[in-house]
Amino acid sequence: MSLKYIEEYRDASLARGLVKKIRLVSKKQIRLMEVCGTHTTSIFRHGIRSVLPDNITLLSGPGCPVCVTAQKDIDAYVQFSRIKDTIVTTFGDLIKVPGSGSTLGKEKALGADVRIVYSIFDAVNIAKENRDKEVVFCGVGFETTIPTIAAGVLMAQSQNLTNFSVHTSNKLTPPALAALMEADGIEIDGFLLPGHVSVITGTDAYRGTFEKYDIPSVISGFEPIDILEAVLYLVQQNESGTPELVNAYKRAVSDQGNIKAKKIMNQVFEVCSTCWRGLGEIPQSGMKLKKKYHGFDAALKFDMDLPDVPEPKGCACGQILMGLKTPEQCGLYKKKCTPMTPIGPCMVSTEGSCAAFYKYS
Repeated sequence: MSLKYIEEYRDASLARGLVKKIRLVSKKQIRLMEVCGTHTTSIFRHGIRSVLPDNITLLSGPGCPVCVTAQKDIDAYVQFSRIKDTIVTTFGDLIKVPGSGSTLGKEKALGADVRIVYSIFDAVNIAKENRDKEVVFCGVGFETTIPTIAAGVLMAQSQNLTNFSVHTSNKLTPPALAALMEADGIEIDGFLLPGHVSVITGTDAYRGTFEKYDIPSVISGFEPIDILEAVLYLVQQNESGTPELVNAYKRAVSDQGNIKAKKIMNQVFEVCSTCWRGLGEIPQSGMKLKKKYHGFDAALKFDMDLPDVPEPKGCACGQILMGLKTPEQCGLYKKKCTPMTPIGPCMVSTEGSCAAFYKYS
């Protein structure tokens, strides 16, 4: 659907028309997974689940960067904050994520120098202003964030900031989709692909996964009309038995993506295997600093190689990220685990499934 103004993508009459079409076409029981935390939040905020027919189930997948960060990486961030004369810089939604024994927020309350930044460039400037201290940036994110982290590293290099380093937990989306399709017990009939990530990667990044698994896949924007249109495409593909890879967000996403952003990302980082919460180790699903930039690798600088640890006892965050459970099926949800007392990261981040369920359902 080609609309001109953002208000049109929120038009109630257009939304009702799409819902009517979905209800007319949809007959099969299908399970659709949104692979973006912003989609999850938008779906709840606009009440999209409540207007869809009962035969359509929406699942929240591994689309929240904080949520999929492995427990050992959270523990590493906490350990960095305990190193003398070290400033830990982080995005705000990481502050309350529980490690196996503490959080960055608790360490800050105990006197650690933990600072919330809005971008890695803020962290680089902090390093420039505090050359007598080490500054560590917690690099959590998908393809949307990785190019800016790469640019921050290059900025620190150009300013000869030897006191600056990053600990990255970078994640790549397509390998996670493949891992979901290979996992036992997961039933997915279509992917609502992430808009922000796709702006960087382009439609082409998903072609290998689509061609291998032949699953309906639609790149979507974040407004109600965007999402409902994407759901309609996925329903039509399931009903007709003709899977397609569709770019329904052409106002922002091209086939090739952002070539400049990918170039700078690949200049600084190289693909590696990495651990995802719930999904475990996924080959070729992360990005680590190339050897040329190892001087900015906090884990190497501080010899930080922590073992992986299990998720908190009773926390179903990993299963929720895989679409095996919904938040209400977790025994801790709304009991021990709330936004004020989170047990797992899905209740912490604004993009987390549990946080969205708690706020809107």
